[in-house]
Amino acid sequence: MKLLTLMGAAIALLAAQAHGADIDAKSLTGASTPFQSAAYGIRNFSAPVLDANGKHSPANYKPAPALPQWQFALADPTGGVLSFERQTAPQDGWHTWSRKGTVVVTGGSAATANRVYTVYNGQQLVAAINEAGNEPKIIRVIGHIDMRWSANNTVFREYTSFQDQKMGGSVMLPSNTTLVGINDAGGRPARITGTTILIGNELPLAAGGIPETDFKNWIAAGKDGEDFPTWTRNIIIRNLQIDTPWDVNPEDSSNAYADGIAISRAQNIWIDHVTLSDGDTPDSLASDTRHDGALDIVRGSDYVTVANSRFFKHGKLTLVGNGDSGRAWSDQGRLHATFSGNWWDSLGSRLPLVRFGQVHLFNNLVSGDTATKNPDLKFGSGLDARYKSQVLVQNQYYSFVLLKPSEFCGKVIKGSGYSGFRSSGHLFISTRNDSGAWVGPAIPMDGQCGLTLASGADAWTPPYSYNLLPAANTQASVTANAGAGKLN
Repeated sequence: MKLLTLMGAAIALLAAQAHGADIDAKSLTGASTPFQSAAYGIRNFSAPVLDANGKHSPANYKPAPALPQWQFALADPTGGVLSFERQTAPQDGWHTWSRKGTVVVTGGSAATANRVYTVYNGQQLVAAINEAGNEPKIIRVIGHIDMRWSANNTVFREYTSFQDQKMGGSVMLPSNTTLVGINDAGGRPARITGTTILIGNELPLAAGGIPETDFKNWIAAGKDGEDFPTWTRNIIIRNLQIDTPWDVNPEDSSNAYADGIAISRAQNIWIDHVTLSDGDTPDSLASDTRHDGALDIVRGSDYVTVANSRFFKHGKLTLVGNGDSGRAWSDQGRLHATFSGNWWDSLGSRLPLVRFGQVHLFNNLVSGDTATKNPDLKFGSGLDARYKSQVLVQNQYYSFVLLKPSEFCGKVIKGSGYSGFRSSGHLFISTRNDSGAWVGPAIPMDGQCGLTLASGADAWTPPYSYNLLPAANTQASVTANAGAGKLN
């Protein structure tokens, strides 16, 4: 295994060297890259209305039935001294790649002194974003942010409608941003509740245009899709606890709208040491669907890495690609994503669900209980390789309650319609085996589930170097390192 890891790293290094010199992702943000953040973070307090498509019925409006214990802050426990905030992303995932060359994701690391912000509430966060625009910026979050609070966290008003939540309850991060949480004096991570973090948006070239038509015309004219002017690029998010929003007025009883983090038409994104869950408003508090994805990567987004993060107590976790053939115009050849060092615990599904993407998962810990009576903690299903996806999974550790080895396939790993799938080096342990109580150590699960390459052409190698731990080391490494609060 060690030899194979070294060989893989060597191949990736040679590929990177052949690809070209490192490019600061900041330089890929052109003058025409749109700044769209000003439309978000402003409450309109509108009444709920049924939209033209018959969605978001006012009868389905319901405020969040529970609120968290707030941990607002007024002072910076670091005294303003920066520690990890200027760090750039490591070169160990798809975020470090581009069709133009090997990329260094710098986020806001080059921020000048007047573009380093420390914020304690939602209005300060929005003001910092709008002031800096696409310039490199570092935004340090301290305490607890929720866009439902105003007047320096002294006035609380629940979202009044879908539109109020969609615009006023979302924060759009522009290009060249580092958004980090700073632990408080007690070591608790900064927290964001009731607020969607948006990275990018699928836009036309000009107001009134059609994104799909404009992009197709751009490509038909022989232009590089990487130069299409509406990308959001070069984002770092670290050390934040994020509670996925309760949707006060979902589309219908089965489909909510608000995500925790939504990456849409964006590239060169590094998300590290983040914790996402439903927080104090789990699905069990409603008879219908009130949460959408925790972290979705959709609409042509590319070169994204999610690392060292913890996800728990949530239903539909992560989409990589949100449609089949109808999204080929934006997604074919894109949606390159890496997931490494993450802990997926007590989740409903989509760990992740992949369409089109070339996705690499390694050294993640997946745990859960398939028989618990608590619906918020019951494991539903795991990785789902779908339409034209190419998935490489390496050295995962699977730890379960009551799930038998014979039930592993179809429950933890499944797929259909994919172009290619490779899986190796995993370990599986549970509280029972196929004949009774589990006896002995974790067992290997290589070659399971019937997911194999459709053709040799899909036998791709990640073009970046990475440190692949044995699966036996994955559990201890991930539990010690994953999630918010582990930095500074």
